[in-house]
Amino acid sequence: MLPPELFPGTIPPGTPAPRTDLLLPFHGVLAEPLGRSSYYVLERRDRTGAVEQRGVIGALSLHGVETGHVLRHQQVGESDVTLHTRLLQQRGGTIEPLLLAAPDLGSFQECIDRTIDEPVIQELKTPEGGIQRLWACDARWNADPPALPPVLLADGHHRLEAARRLHRAHPGAAGDRLLALVVDHRHFPLTLRATHRVVPGLDIGKAVRTASRIARVSERVGGRPLPLPPRGAFLLTGGGQAWGVSEISPTAMAGRLRFLPPEWVELPAAISDHVIIPMLCEDQGVVPAPRFTGQYPEPGEVGLILPPPTWDQIWSGAANGTGMPPKSTNLGPAPMPGMLARVG
Repeated sequence: MLPPELFPGTIPPGTPAPRTDLLLPFHGVLAEPLGRSSYYVLERRDRTGAVEQRGVIGALSLHGVETGHVLRHQQVGESDVTLHTRLLQQRGGTIEPLLLAAPDLGSFQECIDRTIDEPVIQELKTPEGGIQRLWACDARWNADPPALPPVLLADGHHRLEAARRLHRAHPGAAGDRLLALVVDHRHFPLTLRATHRVVPGLDIGKAVRTASRIARVSERVGGRPLPLPPRGAFLLTGGGQAWGVSEISPTAMAGRLRFLPPEWVELPAAISDHVIIPMLCEDQGVVPAPRFTGQYPEPGEVGLILPPPTWDQIWSGAANGTGMPPKSTNLGPAPMPGMLARVG
């Protein structure tokens, strides 16, 4: 499935039909479920009052992956899946919803439009100075669940995979649904940023010299905020300064990327994690163990700032099954933690 704007007026070939059982009212997916099953509508506004996110909360079917209705764009790491499996077992579920992007909300659009005309049941201040609002949908939507077309999983890949494995191993004990927020991506697109790398143990001076042997390196003015690098380039940072890294040697790239999916060879996270960082670390005898962060590295840290991927790359990777390299994206905003735990 690809976003409808790429196919104006048409249905993308191979897109599964909407399903009424893909997102059901939220109930029974926690050890301590809410007082009544319901759909919920979430809206997030910025400090000026402008809507930056709107969507519906419900219980997502774990089988949506197999039917092609839940598209995953990120590969998972086994250690993180193991951690989330243990947390799900200990807690009996999760109160933090998965985040999914819907290019088309289907029949849920009417549900959302009608619900936001009713009184809110919760308002929370966001860290950015805005507000997040929550409504409980009318019970009539429970009796006739709306159909939902395919959606893109934006955040929660490890939680989803952990829940799927638990259900397969213990189908009678582990539920087949997980709490999820499906946002209206057509009208209020998710933000798309890169995940950056901090590399402990590197000497920035030596790193710059090594990078100069495999790429074009240009010094930039230090200070904050640093600019985002353009597509095909990176920022190597350290000691309060930043250097642009671009035009990486095709020979170095080919030798280190040949075992990866061919769709990855131009993606920033693959080049960062399989070419640049390993070569910098090998030259200094440092184990390449980067820390991943949505924030820029601090002035005293040596790190690599990545350009964000494009939505076309994300949707294409999700549709063809290759996904993106690990820690490629930072999509948001995520709903406020513990939101539904506060609802009586």
